[in-house]
Amino acid sequence: MTHDDDRRALADLQHDFPAYRIWAEALGDHVRLVAVTRQPGASPHTVVTADVAELRAALTHSPSRPGKP
Repeated sequence: MTHDDDRRALADLQHDFPAYRIWAEALGDHVRLVAVTRQPGASPHTVVTADVAELRAALTHSPSRPGKP
């Protein structure tokens, strides 16, 4: 994945999950994605992963998204 692809994937996640504050953190040669809920009591509260698909899956299947796919 290129740097532009990473930025696009991050922007897509931020657009698709507005209930979460989502950002990337660089750790040496590695990048991890962090998502923290904006809503008190929402679940999951925090997700940390290096995998875009894993983050999307965790947020998509969140109990805090009733009625969403």
